[in-house]
Amino acid sequence: MNNSSGSTPSPLPQTRFGLRFKILLALTIFNAVAITLFTFDRYASEKQRIMEGIEQKLDACTRALPDMLPDGYLDRTVRSDAVTDAEYRGLVNKLTAFCNSTGLRYLYTYARQGDGFYCTSTNGTPEEMKTDSYTRYWAKYDTAPQSIFQAWDSNKAVNSVVSDQWGRTYTLFLPMQTKAGAKYIAGADLPIDFIDDVLNASLERTLFIGIASFILFFVISFWASTRFSRHITLLASYTHELAANSFAPQPDSPLTIKIKEIPSTRADEVGQLANSFLQMEERLQSYIKELTETTAVKERIQNELRIAGEIQASMLPQDIEHTIGGKHIDVSASMSPAKEAGGDLYDVFLLDDDHLLFVIADVSDKGMPAALFMAATVTILRARATAQFVDSPEVLMTRINEQLIKQNSMYQFVTTFLGVIKLSTGEVATSDGGHNRPYLRRLGKPAAMLPRGGGIALGVMPEAVFKRATLQLQPGDTLLLYTDGVTEALAADESFYGEHRLETLLSNVPGDATAAQWVSTVTEDVGTFSKGHVQADDITVVALRYLG
Repeated sequence: MNNSSGSTPSPLPQTRFGLRFKILLALTIFNAVAITLFTFDRYASEKQRIMEGIEQKLDACTRALPDMLPDGYLDRTVRSDAVTDAEYRGLVNKLTAFCNSTGLRYLYTYARQGDGFYCTSTNGTPEEMKTDSYTRYWAKYDTAPQSIFQAWDSNKAVNSVVSDQWGRTYTLFLPMQTKAGAKYIAGADLPIDFIDDVLNASLERTLFIGIASFILFFVISFWASTRFSRHITLLASYTHELAANSFAPQPDSPLTIKIKEIPSTRADEVGQLANSFLQMEERLQSYIKELTETTAVKERIQNELRIAGEIQASMLPQDIEHTIGGKHIDVSASMSPAKEAGGDLYDVFLLDDDHLLFVIADVSDKGMPAALFMAATVTILRARATAQFVDSPEVLMTRINEQLIKQNSMYQFVTTFLGVIKLSTGEVATSDGGHNRPYLRRLGKPAAMLPRGGGIALGVMPEAVFKRATLQLQPGDTLLLYTDGVTEALAADESFYGEHRLETLLSNVPGDATAAQWVSTVTEDVGTFSKGHVQADDITVVALRYLG
């Protein structure tokens, strides 16, 4: 067999229990369980059929008993001297003949007086008739079972099985009444020792049939499992050979030749499976080629995106605290893009010795298109921002908007909040371009959201009008700016972080916290909240703490 690497594929790993063994074991267990259930079912059905026949026979004989007695006989037998020995002997002979012809052991009637039952009619067994030891008229039933009392009290038929020195007997006690209303018990006993012989014979026949069926089914199962698993084993070896050769085609391999012969020799599911394996190999070769090319392109794109992200990060101010310096303001910022390159931006720089410009913005969309638009926005901002706009940030917003519209072929927009702080006095002039409203935390008071500025996003409308707003910062006041990646962060249960949670968090930040602590408090809380859910948007936070 040809091998591109020059090595022989490793042998197919041996399984502890092969497919043929598992199929054969499953079929054997199924066969054994089915035969066992069939045997028990036949045994139970046969026993039930016999017992139902016995019950029907006892009931019929018991109900026929009054018709074999003289008219009015049972109405008279309510005392010990109601029947003569001669009359009673005649009844015994008559009932004995009936029992001998039907197989009954006893057929009798009993009347009850006080707490006992007294015989009013019965037959005698052949031995009892020979020895004249049959039960006499009005003899008390000294060993009366509980079932006869149960039948009398419930006025319902009661069956019971009795085992004694004469064997097993099935007994029926049936409460009845004469036409005159006299109540009595009619009963019948039938020997049932023969049932065991009948059931054992039936069980032997069933077991013989079951064992024969088991052997036949086992032979068929062995043949079928061997025939089926042989081709499955070939297919398993074929896939192992493919993997061992890094899925390179092996047309001259003996195993490949055998697999190619299966579809033409087996017009069933096994043949279809072999044909599917061959088609899978062809498609796999094509897929591997395409995947290799796609992976190379993807890796190149990922590398380019990574570099773009690094370039984008380098465009934002680095080490703000060191850059700004001075004693008037404490500034800190953080940006975490959702992808390699993001669409959020922030910037902080001095327009002159006493005026600091700060801005935060969020470009529509994410990824590379947003990053490119973000780079254009930063470039235009830094080119346009000069000292002439220290008191008119709204004019600067207008200039940036007009420039972005000229370069906005992708119809993107950027929400912006821009402001200028006079460091010596704490006066702030701001302009809102449809961005999330910042929070102001005055020293000793809870955080509050700034009033809405009323502007629209940059890059949307030519000649858009932006407004100017002012506020006065006192020493210790903190202004926190953020993008919607903060308030719209998602938790594992798909709930939003929200403005209420952010406002509560900012109100609980210590009054002497630094700008860096403000930023880390927000980003860490957002990270804790959204743990278990992928970051859906860029997250940017800027904190400015006025020192006075």
